[in-house]
This record gives sequence, C-alpha cells and structure tokens, in this order.
Amino acid sequence: MPSNKKNFFYYPRTLSFFSVSGKDSFDLINRLSTNNINIDQNVITQTIFTNENGRIIDLVSIWKIDEDNITLVCNTDNKKSLIDWIDKFTFEEEIEMIEVDNLGLIHIFNEDKIIKFSNPYSSSKTINKNNKEFGFFYSAKSTFYNKHESIDLLFDKNNLQAVKAFLIDEYFVELNDNKFLSFKIKNCIPYGSNEINPLFNPLELNLNHIIDFDKGCYIGQEVIARLDTYDKVQKKLISLNKKDSINITTSPGSVITSQNNDNCMIVARKKFLDN
Repeated sequence: MPSNKKNFFYYPRTLSFFSVSGKDSFDLINRLSTNNINIDQNVITQTIFTNENGRIIDLVSIWKIDEDNITLVCNTDNKKSLIDWIDKFTFEEEIEMIEVDNLGLIHIFNEDKIIKFSNPYSSSKTINKNNKEFGFFYSAKSTFYNKHESIDLLFDKNNLQAVKAFLIDEYFVELNDNKFLSFKIKNCIPYGSNEINPLFNPLELNLNHIIDFDKGCYIGQEVIARLDTYDKVQKKLISLNKKDSINITTSPGSVITSQNNDNCMIVARKKFLDN
C-alpha cells in the first residue's frame, strides 16, 4: 500500500495527566467548567475552566475510561493555575487528583476537518482499549478545539516508540513541533498555552462549542453568557498572512499568539477585521 502523506500523527510534549477519583469529582468539575460532563458515558469530554471574569484558566479533556479509571489531560503550562483553582473551590467535596507521569497522548488526523482514513482500530466516540504485542492503548474520536476531528490515543509512555512504529506501519506521517505549528496556524486551531491562557475568553477563541449554554452555573458563566447573549465579543482569533495583513497585525489591541515565517494566528478586534 502506498503511503498517504495526508494522514498525520502528533505527539505533544506539553500535556500533563491527572488521575481523578472521589464521589464528588464530576460534580465539582461540572460546577467549575463550561461543559456538561456525562458520568454515564465512556467518552472524552472537553471542558474549559474560566475565572470570575470569564477568562480561560485551561481547557482540559476528561477521559472516563471506566468507573475506576478517569484521567484529566491539561496543558502543562497551566497546570499549577488549574490545580490551585480547583483547590480554591474544594471544601468538603470528596475529590482526589494525582499527577500521573507515565502517560502520553498522540493525536491522529488528516488535512480535512472530517476524518477520512480507514484506521486500524475503532474511531467511535466511545473509549476503546486496543491490545497490541507491545501492550495496549486507549483510543476515541475527539476534536482539536476548532472541531477538526482527531482520534486520540492514550498510552503508557514506555510504549511511545512502539506506538509511533505502529502508526508509521499504518502509513501515518509524524509531524514534528514546527510542522504541527504550521498545521495549527493554517487551520486556526487554538492549541496549547499560547492561545489557551487568561488573556482570552473562550468566545474570542471560537470555542463556543465547548460551552454548554443550557447547563447550570459555573465560575465565569454570567460574563460569558452576557457576552454571547448581547453579542459583545469584540475580538476574534483568525489566521492570516503576516506580509499581506500588516494593518491587522499592528492594529491596537491585537495579539499574535502563534507564528511561523509567513503566517500567524492573531486575536484581533473585530472592528479592524470588518474594514
């Protein structure tokens, strides 16, 4: 079979992992973050922790593998702020979060937003355990934060090279950090702490789909709901060519979050985008 250069995988080194337990853990996370986590489904749920001003503390993925195996994946740069924030609002709740050092995660995806490849294991939203000669990994369909579909693999880091070799044998091409940077800029994916940080609120980063506007209150909910209801979001994350868009990149209040030689992602005021 010929190699298909349009199917990729990426191993980020910027993630941290926590084992979550305790009868109040889901209730507390639901009360502190934007999305509704269904404790009855073995799926990946993405949710955003925001502060009182509706600014991002971190965007996390909750892997509910089974009743006794729940993993929270967060950005390492935001880890301390996230844990401090959860601790701040933990009173009598029964919750324990233990950092796990031996886990790794790989995203597999293609150039198009919708996954088109035939993968060698299940691509359903349900978390599946895949047994291989080198061990096992968990997999489930997820998305990058702009709805670009991916299948995420969660595994023991001791098996990293074996997992990579397995994917290469299945004709996936590894993207290094620089190539993934170009990919995320091209597709305007707010990935990593350059975008996921307290400078921005979720609506500015086009993360509306990770907010359940029908759920109960969470910290920052009133601010985000007001911005959405009254269309008060004044900035927007976009991708553009730096040379062709100097008027935007130098406009007041604009923040370049990620860039390579030619292109960048920038949070810019909408009034400058409309001109």
